[in-house]
Amino acid sequence: MKKLVGFAIILVGLALAGLLVLRIWGISLVSQDTLLRSGATLVVLAVGWAVLIICWFAFFRNPAAGYDSSGGQRVQPRLPRRDQK
Repeated sequence: MKKLVGFAIILVGLALAGLLVLRIWGISLVSQDTLLRSGATLVVLAVGWAVLIICWFAFFRNPAAGYDSSGGQRVQPRLPRRDQK
């Protein structure tokens, strides 16, 4: 996942650098207004995604739920009780 996010950031950075180089030479593929609105949209989506992930891990995940930590140094998977089979 980290590699995918890193690749996306590098790709967006290269695209923006390419647009900047074209702007230096006087070539306009995309207007500045469109570029700013696209950037704002990406920022809103990223913030929404981050809030969604934080809420998911805050309310729906309990990483210690399936493990028994009373058995020594290493945490062992919790065995089902005999009456739950």
